[in-house]
Amino acid sequence: MRGSVFKRCTVCGARVPGRRCATPDCAGSRFTWAFIVDAGRKADGTRRQIKRMGFESRGDADEALSELLSSLNAGTWVPPSQLTVAEYLLDRWLPRTRTGEKTRADREMHMRVYVAPRIGGLKLEEVSGDDLTFLYDDLAVDGRTRAPHPEFGRGLSPTTVRRIHTMLHKAFADAIRWGLLERNPCDRADPPSTSEVKGRARSARQTYSWEQLVRFLEVARDDRLFAMWHLFVTTGMRRSEVAALLWRNVDLDAGLLSVTRAAVEVKGKVHERELTKSSSSRRAIELAEQDVGVLRQHRKVQLEEQIALHGSWREVERVFTSPVGGRLYPPDITRTFHALTNRADLPRIRLHDLRHTFATLSLKSGEPAKIVTERLGHSTAAYTQDAYQEVMPGMQRDAARRFGQRLQRPPTATNDLAASDEQDAP
Repeated sequence: MRGSVFKRCTVCGARVPGRRCATPDCAGSRFTWAFIVDAGRKADGTRRQIKRMGFESRGDADEALSELLSSLNAGTWVPPSQLTVAEYLLDRWLPRTRTGEKTRADREMHMRVYVAPRIGGLKLEEVSGDDLTFLYDDLAVDGRTRAPHPEFGRGLSPTTVRRIHTMLHKAFADAIRWGLLERNPCDRADPPSTSEVKGRARSARQTYSWEQLVRFLEVARDDRLFAMWHLFVTTGMRRSEVAALLWRNVDLDAGLLSVTRAAVEVKGKVHERELTKSSSSRRAIELAEQDVGVLRQHRKVQLEEQIALHGSWREVERVFTSPVGGRLYPPDITRTFHALTNRADLPRIRLHDLRHTFATLSLKSGEPAKIVTERLGHSTAAYTQDAYQEVMPGMQRDAARRFGQRLQRPPTATNDLAASDEQDAP
């Protein structure tokens, strides 16, 4: 079997024998490389030809042609799929993904809103790295469907574009595993770099100071769910974890709180699930005496509320509820948080930034990264250090200062005796 590599006009799709397309209207148009292979005959006797297009250079096309010929000779070639990108992503891939409701909803929204309108009509096996790079560039310039962002204008943030790239990489990898594709086009695309994404994420992160946290808790003290705000501040728990917390997971005598559940909102409906035992988010958090006292007082008031409702309290096991004992709606927790920060005349931050505040202030206070990792439920201490590396230089300076101060202390009596023994030793 033999194949041929050729230049292809991206406007009219014709072969380009020289430097310019022969079609007058295509003068100055952009070119890509393609190849065609004669792969014998089909069952009906007609010729079987395999085409691949969208390569950025002749070298890329030659490499892909060589791989295809090798797979044909070895008998491992996968026939091209007639599925379009939209059909594959929305009808094949999404229904088969095994994720939580929130993750599945996020994937569906990104695929329907950002990907399908732009490249959904392409055949799955025709998608090139060039197509995906154009997609990412377009999303970065004109991807938003809502009001312009103060920093990115009509475009999506690098973090969102990178997230879409990660989803597509997973989707195309599954297509290869299911025999629908031979190679992953995401490997030849140019999404925003991970360093850029991390930098943007760090710049978007906002935290409160100790004084601002104290001010927030002073104002929140009059709120019916003061104990919930206290937990957000002192434990760094996620909104989903606090909303799902049950009294059977709180041991006030032992001063221990177990995070085993999560509640998330998806399309106006709350989905609650048990965290898997392998999940790093499933953890035990030790409570200080002050934390225990706040929870005991909250429990006492809650029992009084239940008695006042004469047995009509809905969620007896739940730690934090509505005034009639109903489950809290996660977005309502965020809205109440913003109302409290406005009342306290504090800068507007995300509720999740209280978690970042806990981590940042803990690390700056000299708490070991390992301890902060365990309380936050991060996968590894390395992840915590990477996520908060801007805090680490200050910690190193403080450690160096403390070490130096100890070196300059006058020797103790024990040290004097040891030094005397060394001098007397033969």
